[in-house]
Amino acid sequence: MKKLLLLGLVLSLLPVVNLEAKTNKRTAGKNSQSVFELNVAHINDHHSHLEEEKMPLKLDGKTVTVHIGGLPRVGQEIKNFRKNNKNTLVVHAGDAVTGTLYYTLFEGKADAELMNAINFDAYTLGNHEFDDGNKVLGAFLDVLKIPVVSSNVVPDKGSILEGKWKPYIIKNIGGQNVGIIGIDVVKKTKESSSPGEDIKFLDEVETARKYAKELQDKGINKIVLLSHAGYEKNVEIGQKVDGIDLIISGDTHYLLGKEFEQFGLVPEAESYPKKVNSPNGNPVYIAEAWNYSYLLGEMKAKFDKNGVITELTPTPKLLIGDDFFEVKDADGKAVQLDEKEKGKILNSIKNNKNIVAIKNDPALAKLLERYQKEKTELGKRKIGKITEEIPGGSDNRVPSEHNKDGSFATTLVAESVLYKLRNTGTGNVDFVIGNAGNVRITLNPGDFSYDLAYSLLPFTSNTVFITDVTGAEVKQILEDAIDYVLNGGSTGAFPYGAGIRYEATKEGTLGTRVKKIEVFDFKANKWIPIDAKKTYMLAVNSYIAKGKDGYTTLGKITAQKRGNDTHLSDTKMFIDYLKEKKEIGKPKSTNVIFKY
Repeated sequence: MKKLLLLGLVLSLLPVVNLEAKTNKRTAGKNSQSVFELNVAHINDHHSHLEEEKMPLKLDGKTVTVHIGGLPRVGQEIKNFRKNNKNTLVVHAGDAVTGTLYYTLFEGKADAELMNAINFDAYTLGNHEFDDGNKVLGAFLDVLKIPVVSSNVVPDKGSILEGKWKPYIIKNIGGQNVGIIGIDVVKKTKESSSPGEDIKFLDEVETARKYAKELQDKGINKIVLLSHAGYEKNVEIGQKVDGIDLIISGDTHYLLGKEFEQFGLVPEAESYPKKVNSPNGNPVYIAEAWNYSYLLGEMKAKFDKNGVITELTPTPKLLIGDDFFEVKDADGKAVQLDEKEKGKILNSIKNNKNIVAIKNDPALAKLLERYQKEKTELGKRKIGKITEEIPGGSDNRVPSEHNKDGSFATTLVAESVLYKLRNTGTGNVDFVIGNAGNVRITLNPGDFSYDLAYSLLPFTSNTVFITDVTGAEVKQILEDAIDYVLNGGSTGAFPYGAGIRYEATKEGTLGTRVKKIEVFDFKANKWIPIDAKKTYMLAVNSYIAKGKDGYTTLGKITAQKRGNDTHLSDTKMFIDYLKEKKEIGKPKSTNVIFKY
């Protein structure tokens, strides 16, 4: 009897509970007491990579080269994201520019127009926005029509950049106010870029704290930090500053999430996003979306009535095309998959939440096509003049009987990089080392065009990496590279440099071949022996910085997080160098004496 009475009591209460739930849902849009859902999509560091690119991925058990990224594809996925979700926020965490011929030729105008068409809700400045000074940045921002936020970059009164951005914006989303603060990386912008003297840079943590409090004082309890301060600094901000809920990170180009290992990729950290606790114990989530428009970060965050995230569902997605799937046949030749195999791959992608195969947004593709045509024409335009033959390319990588000096072109590129770095920011780089395989052609006398620059240095993802090294480590770096060349590795590893010269022999073993190293003392204007115990600043390209081409010691150094990727393109550095010099001849020496 008691059981029947209890059952009747429960049944009598059910309609009341359901009614209460319905009442809460009805008031969710108006009442701050209800749960609020925010759907965030983001990119960072697209670096003028406007077109799709090719990349090998592991798909359905095969290594398949696909088309990946491109802003028209990003635009289509964002359109789908907005259509399929309520309360959306779409943001860009900086470094929109610098990195391809699109920026070299159009100085950000092409990037700005495509970003306008995507219609980001907010965008923050990165360090590379300042690469060509205030004037070029100002012109880019004049074309850009989306909200720009940056709280720790403060132009002086009267600066041409005054009033071009705000510290933060407050956006009403689904009836709720969301604060979006912008932050830029300070040290790297000041040291490796070219901001005007009339721009002040403020501490990232303190500035984030100041504006988070200002927003909280205005009654806003949902705060997104759009921060180009880099992943590690953003983790620090999350742990030190109260009031911030989400940090959308840029600058470090990190792929986050072990789920991407299934595609043959190597993520920097296991989780997307990373969760930390602020000083008051509330959760803060830090997310970064790799680089070059390859990936769109996506998150669904649920906030309680106090503006604390109680639930977060991440679905970051690689963005690939649906019509290009290339594999190697038995003879090693690249071939397209047949329709049956292609169908199997597309089906596996359809069932995977971390990758999507989609077409480009038609309007964005048409807009990009206009710039592609212009790029083709402008690519033929003269930059400067080459006055004599400068040997480079695969035939001249290693000094030999037919060319005792080796690759003058590699030395010339190293000289252009050193010149640029010593005349940018603090200019504290001592020397540059480069691998011969990075430089693909011999330069012939005559006019030199933009197209030729990208034939000379075609690896657009190659950027300049700066790290501290001891003199002893420099010797080991050179030893590693030479040993790799002589013991079955690529001849492209052979090292050349600027601000550094050395003598080595073919005979010997690892550690015994390099006989003499000298570095150039810029103050004394003379060559001096390298000091094994002294610390120097070395610049290399990002490929060998990772330990590729046999540069094992260099890889170990960078794995210790001792250096920084400037994300400056060596191709653009060479273009700027030739523009300034107008005419270039063969360097006096390759800075290498190699007894073969």
